[in-house]
Amino acid sequence: MVLFMKFCKNLVWIVILLFCFSPEVINASELDTKSEIKFGIAGGVVMSQLWGIQASSDSWKPGVWLGGFCLMPIAENFLFRPEINFNMRGYRHLYENESDPNGAENKAILDLHYIDFPMLFQFSIEVNETLTPDVVFGPYLGLNTAAYSKNKIGDSAVTEELESIRKFDLGVIAGGRLHYAGNFYLNLRGGAGIIPIINKKNPPKKYNLWIIAGVQYCF
Repeated sequence: MVLFMKFCKNLVWIVILLFCFSPEVINASELDTKSEIKFGIAGGVVMSQLWGIQASSDSWKPGVWLGGFCLMPIAENFLFRPEINFNMRGYRHLYENESDPNGAENKAILDLHYIDFPMLFQFSIEVNETLTPDVVFGPYLGLNTAAYSKNKIGDSAVTEELESIRKFDLGVIAGGRLHYAGNFYLNLRGGAGIIPIINKKNPPKKYNLWIIAGVQYCF
């Protein structure tokens, strides 16, 4: 998994550099792009967990994703897509209390809130005459606005604000959108952090990982 994430990170930067130095992008100044800039809003459901050493594979936590974006043409069928999003990440781990004779289900939850600034690129792939999905990819910077741990053991629950969570997150995003009707698009994307979420000298190698499904509206 670690090698796969490193490969994805390197692949994203290689593709970005190739596009930036392509003749189409270099000659993009010839395009009349002022009237082509578009704005939109988006929202959906987030399913998040952590990846890395000692990260549980059955700890997906639901959350909310809300934000806005701008579409700026760079070249034919290639757009720069800066965004600003609110994204709920973390994990939720369910386990049984072995000391409880009733076998009550307990929860350990990490609740992380971020304001993300994705710097994405978008282009279309024509599958057939009626199916042309848009592909998006690129890096993001996330600023942590809240971090809580919640533990529920039986009937008791404890919530604690965490100071050890890193105040920013860096990572990559890849996904796509499909036209639904009018100015509405269906969105599916995934993101992965590339720096540990814990702010220590030698932090545990755990990183953010999430999948988003939602709807976009382009004005």
